[in-house]
Amino acid sequence: MRFEDLALRLHTLEKKVAVLQGMDIGGTVDFLPPIHLEKLEARLTAVESTVDYLVTVKTQEQITAIVAAPADTAPVAVEAVVALSASAEVPAAADIVADVITAQIESVAVENSEVAAIIAAAVAAVVAADPEVVTDPVAITAAITEAVAEISAPAPEVAAEAATAVAEIIAAATGEAVAPEVHEEIVAAIAATADPALDAIETRLNVAEAKVEGLMGK
Repeated sequence: MRFEDLALRLHTLEKKVAVLQGMDIGGTVDFLPPIHLEKLEARLTAVESTVDYLVTVKTQEQITAIVAAPADTAPVAVEAVVALSASAEVPAAADIVADVITAQIESVAVENSEVAAIIAAAVAAVVAADPEVVTDPVAITAAITEAVAEISAPAPEVAAEAATAVAEIIAAATGEAVAPEVHEEIVAAIAATADPALDAIETRLNVAEAKVEGLMGK
């Protein structure tokens, strides 16, 4: 009986996830409840992976909207971002994530797309980090610095603006002013040469995503 209950719960969850993905599941054999434990485990793993992906996409959309919005006008509530963060169930870490998101909401809109991408990556690093990383000033500083290093280097004339913005995010996450040596590390990370192969893939993905969104009427 317990197996049947769990299988039915998974079946219901699969249908909800499919709806989120915009799939038509009417009469689909794959969406019949699983009848074996191995199948139940395999399908649950698939659902978990899909949910993680959907959360990542949603979070990125929220962060992008916050970064682009004028001060105090973001169309996303702090609580909504925190709820999707890895720290949602750990109050001390969740408070830090909330502080970072609040600080970003209170900041002016970022007009330069290169700077916006770097800021979004820094904020996303906090949202995605495990609670024990978020609550460790050294660890979260490293996580943010590593995240911005993976973004393509911006034009030299906006690099200083990007570094200042990242330093402010680190300050919001740690509750402390950024030391000069840490600021230098941020500047170096932002100026780091990105992987050209990954840059090429990202460009192709951007084009493909834009086409898909167009087909979906977004």
